[in-house]
Amino acid sequence: MLKLLVVCLALLGLLYGVKVALMQVAVPLDSALGEDDDAPGGGSGRIVSLSGGADGGNATAGGPLQQAAAAWRRGEDDKALLHLTSCMSQANDSLSEAACRTALGEMYLVGAGVPRNLTEATSLFEQSATVGDPDAQYNLGILYGAVNSPGDDLQEREALAVLHLYASSTAGHPGALMAMGYRHMHGYGVPQACTTAALNYIDVAKRIASVYSEGMPQAVELIRLNLHQKDRKTISSSEMNLFVQIATSGDTTVAAAIGKRYLLGIDGFKQDYHKAKHYLRLAASRNHPGALALLGYMHCLGLGTPQNLDTAYSYFVSAATQNDPLGHNGLGFIYFRGTSAQVRNLRLAFRHFNESAFGGSSDGMFNLASMYLTGTGVEQSFQKAVLYYTQALDRGHTPAAYSLAVMHLNGIGTVRDCDIAVNLLKKVCERGEWVSSKLVDAYEYGDKQPDKAALLFLKLAEAGHEVAQMNAAHLFDSGQSALLYGGHDAQEGPSEDVRHHSRTLAQRFYEMSAEQGSASSELRLGDYSFYGWGVSASFKEDGGEGAAAAAEEEARAQGGGNEDDSGDLELPNLYTSSEVELRPQTVDYEAAIARYRKTAEMTVTGEWMQGFVARGSFNLGFMHQFGLGAAQDLQTAKQHYHRCREVDPSGLHTPVTMILLALGAHMMFLRLPPWPILMERIFADFRVHVLVLHLVCIVALVVVRWHFSRTARPRPR
Repeated sequence: MLKLLVVCLALLGLLYGVKVALMQVAVPLDSALGEDDDAPGGGSGRIVSLSGGADGGNATAGGPLQQAAAAWRRGEDDKALLHLTSCMSQANDSLSEAACRTALGEMYLVGAGVPRNLTEATSLFEQSATVGDPDAQYNLGILYGAVNSPGDDLQEREALAVLHLYASSTAGHPGALMAMGYRHMHGYGVPQACTTAALNYIDVAKRIASVYSEGMPQAVELIRLNLHQKDRKTISSSEMNLFVQIATSGDTTVAAAIGKRYLLGIDGFKQDYHKAKHYLRLAASRNHPGALALLGYMHCLGLGTPQNLDTAYSYFVSAATQNDPLGHNGLGFIYFRGTSAQVRNLRLAFRHFNESAFGGSSDGMFNLASMYLTGTGVEQSFQKAVLYYTQALDRGHTPAAYSLAVMHLNGIGTVRDCDIAVNLLKKVCERGEWVSSKLVDAYEYGDKQPDKAALLFLKLAEAGHEVAQMNAAHLFDSGQSALLYGGHDAQEGPSEDVRHHSRTLAQRFYEMSAEQGSASSELRLGDYSFYGWGVSASFKEDGGEGAAAAAEEEARAQGGGNEDDSGDLELPNLYTSSEVELRPQTVDYEAAIARYRKTAEMTVTGEWMQGFVARGSFNLGFMHQFGLGAAQDLQTAKQHYHRCREVDPSGLHTPVTMILLALGAHMMFLRLPPWPILMERIFADFRVHVLVLHLVCIVALVVVRWHFSRTARPRPR
């Protein structure tokens, strides 16, 4: 009997092992079953991309691809290459093989584990794109849009970029949907159409808003790489350890603050629900209202602990009795939903949401607006819904941005305004997991692996993310990355050809970033015009010979054959040619001063902007002082120099002081009369002659003293 029992247990263990192995092959280890069921592709899974996070797709690639992605993030490129080789040989279908081939193409693109080869990467992407892999299609859209070689047809490459981005967007790729929305928003390569942009954005934004409504996704701080390290508002590890020690010693305020940061993943603290619960419990043990409310949130949403609405209710009550806004919002949620212990009560829910909103909670404002919007528990009012949604939006509430976008898009409670709606939808999309995962990985790569960081920023930049556009441009402009250079000497050193290619690529993303109001990008484009860097676009002179000849023939017919008047009717290339070419940009002071003026006139909306707006004012003053690109005007130059001080009071003012002194001397010099008149006046002044005689006497006395001091005999001691 005992032997039979042992045999049965062994058979059960064998069957269980086979089941686990089959599950690992069929379902990725880190995928969420049942996630995104409404997305295109029927919720059949997600493709894991090497370059950060899970990209939207319509097939899964299995374990080897995930292992390759993990090795890629750890910097173990050789292991990643082995896993990809295994992935391609073990693929069960063409889509899975295409996903592995796309990941291999990214390795060739970056030069990780294999020699960098842009041609091979493009070939691999094209093979996968033909099968229908959305990641490969998106990568090709980036390459065709960003890389232009001499002799390429720019319009054809732009059309190919749009074609691949559109194909990827039809498969539900979040980056491609955002990219098409961004292009339709600004008219880049496609007709400018606000409603089409909204349709692309809203599919992604809807999913992101639902994620925020059901939990607390990690917040990602936007770091601009062109800021000096000391100007970046990040907390150091020593400061973090100091706060942890203070919290452990019994400071409830610091413990609650640390718990909140671990819960949200902000200010340098990585999101960790278990650590958040630990520090929040330390603060809650001494009845800290904020900590009690956040613990209620964790139990209510099941973050790091089993979901239990009754336990959450007790925490919310303790916090609300101390008039904590988050506690009131939690109680409102409990009463709105109802639990096994609490009957649903919409009147009490409205009351607590109202208390929370007036206490300054963005969640309370959002929930109060939702009740006004639907007329649940209160008389329906679209105007009040818009009011409270707007107040929640001002505090950074993502679902409120989505709700306001839908209301503006349909004209509910407000005037229909598609532009406002699209801008709000864009903000929502940029707070999603597809964006945040790539930002986190890119910042971790940093200076150690700039090419990998540049690839991630490129993906986000094509989707319209302004900070990513600026960061990608900075990596290329500073020479840290030569990612998309097709030559073979990119890794040998920054040759002149590599620098020109990198600056040309950086210029594209600087222009896209400046179009979205980036002061740093606008300032840098002014430098490009001032020094003659980058390229300029123009119409080919020989591209419209037929149109020019037809125009000339028509002019002769209208002028009665008078050849002398035909030259006056010649049309510029803008009207006679449709072919665009890129030429090296020459020094253009007028374009530079226009860029600097636009930077200097920007309204400072963040502390990071102060230095760039101040530099724009300084450069504008310099050009007015020396008459570069504008008529010389010293008074205007002086105003811009003083404006530089006012905009950035905590900045470095020594150069401004020195240039103001030089400007004063310059103004005095310009006030002097002409040299002949000046010399005549000097020689006619008797005081000048007396001064010269005094100087001659002093020099003579010094010479005599020096002579006698050398010839004098030393005194006896």
